[in-house]
Parts: sequence; C-alpha cells; structure tokens
Amino acid sequence: MSGTVRAEAPGRLFELVRALGGSPERVRAAAGVAAADFTDPERPIEVETALRLMDAAAHEVGDDHFGLHAGGLMDYGTLGVLTYAVLNAPTVGTALRNFERYARSHFRGPRIRLETDGDEARLELVLDVADGVPRRQHAEAAAVVGLRILRQLIGDDWRPRRVLFAHDRPRDVSEHERVFGAPLRFRQGIHVGLVFDARDLERRVPGADRRLLPVIERHLDELLAKPEARDTWLGEVRNAIASSICDGYPGIQTMARRLGLSVRTLQRRLGEERTVFKTLVEDVRRELALRYLADGRTRLTDVAFLVGYSELSAFGRAFHRWTGSTPLAMRRSLTSASTSRA
Repeated sequence: MSGTVRAEAPGRLFELVRALGGSPERVRAAAGVAAADFTDPERPIEVETALRLMDAAAHEVGDDHFGLHAGGLMDYGTLGVLTYAVLNAPTVGTALRNFERYARSHFRGPRIRLETDGDEARLELVLDVADGVPRRQHAEAAAVVGLRILRQLIGDDWRPRRVLFAHDRPRDVSEHERVFGAPLRFRQGIHVGLVFDARDLERRVPGADRRLLPVIERHLDELLAKPEARDTWLGEVRNAIASSICDGYPGIQTMARRLGLSVRTLQRRLGEERTVFKTLVEDVRRELALRYLADGRTRLTDVAFLVGYSELSAFGRAFHRWTGSTPLAMRRSLTSASTSRA
C-alpha cells in the first residue's frame, strides 16, 4: 500500500464537487468508496483512493484542469496544528523544514522533502503509487497548495523557477502557465516538485506569531517521540491520542479506527495493559500539560489549547482534578524545583 492520508481532505473534496454542481455520490462510486468511509475526518484513507477521487471529481464536473482549480480553493488549514508550525516560523527555511519533519504526524507514506543543490532549493511531495493510478489531478492540486503556502510565506508575487510533475504533459498547459507563471516539466519521476531560488530560504516570514511557534513545535515533537520498546503498542495508542488532543476529547471510536481496530478489540487490549481508554486520555493530557508547564515559557492559555481545552477555566478544573493543584501553582512548583536542581 502506498500509504494513507486523513479522510478530512478527501471529504472536503465532496463539498467542492457539490458546490460546482456535481454529485459526490457519483464521485465516490467511481472511486469505489462509500460515504461511511468519510464520516470520521481522522480515519486513514489510502493515498491511491485519494488520487482516484480527484480524477473522478474532474470527470464529474467536466473540468480538465480541476486539480489546478481545486488546489486554489482547498483549505490547507486541514493540516491542523502543522499549519501553525509552517506559517509562524521565523524564516522560510525553518517553515519548510518544519513542513518536512512534522508532516509525518499527518501522512503515512507520502513524504515532504526539502533539498538544496547549489543556488536552487526544491520542495517535493514524494508519493509511490502503482502504475495505472491517475496522478495528474491530485499532483496539480498539491502543487497549487504548495505554491499558495510559499506565497503566504514570501509574498503574493513569488514564483518558482520550475514546477515538476511525474505525469505526462497535458494537451493544453495554458492554465498551468497562468497559475504558476513558471516553466513546467513533466515525466520528471517526482509526484510534485517546486524548484526555487535557495536564497528564498533565508527570507523572514512576515506576520509570523513567533511566540506560538515553540509551543506548536514542542507539541509535534511529542507526537514524533518513539515509545520505549517495552511499551510499543501502548505508546502507539498514546501518540494517536496526542495527535488529536488539540481538537478536543478524542473519542474511542475515532481512535479505534485510526489504529485499525474495532472498539471491542481496543478495549480488550487496553484491559490487558490494565488501563481503560478514558484513563489513558486523561493521562496523556496530564503528562503533556505538566511538560509544557515545566518549561516556564508557554502561556497557560496555550497549554490549555495544546491539551484540548478552548477555555482556560475548563482546563483549570481538569488540572485540579488530575493533580489537586492549579496550573499556576504547579508551574511555580515545577519552576522552583528546576531552579533548585540547577
């Protein structure tokens, strides 16, 4: 299998098809999937399914350049907390390296890769799919999303030096030339590649919220931390919970689907580990909260956000239940203990 993506992005595709007068039902039927496959935005969807859906959508709405147009309309905010780590970086280079590193918490199989060679840099989406799977619409949408992200980091007038695709050259590329404003290269052996001046990596990102960036980076680092060998499966469950925690309380059905298990099997295996799902969620929240409070740099409102609370008061009540203390008092205690050890 070529990997998976979250169901949220393909799910948004159906909304776009409907807005353009097409039938999401016919698109799903053409790709061989059911509506139930997309009810949970966190559910893993095979990459090849996502590619087939894009191709089916193009046929449904009768737009040979559907990928280009969809990429301009799609909300890359579906990348969630990853978007913060990219758009709030101090420099373009830091932003793209964050994209390269932290995308692993959102994709399984597809890879973001940033490379430099002399005076050129290249941002790539690497995707291994079987022969015969339609690439074009998905690749062109991804290229436009990448273009939009780079323009948000650098400026609306920014253009790449070249745009690379693995698929064959379409008969009419006038729309590609209008959108990218750069030379196009097809059959390049890379799903998508944006080649640009390496000096762009040193540019400062205008309007970045640099206060929030370290908070997000630490959260994503937690997701990428490898569990101890003795606790591999339970560590996988904890990471799945942590990856959803910013969106609020992660339900057991959502987590079971993400782990490829039935709810009953997940409950049984947790029982073998002498824990239950609700206790594990609370434990992950408490552990993350304590880590963020201990460094002394993260505001309490940001700590609340990172562990899934939209209101500081609700976080405070939960934290008191976990520890018998308030977040502020615990921060003072942890900071004092750290100072004493130093």
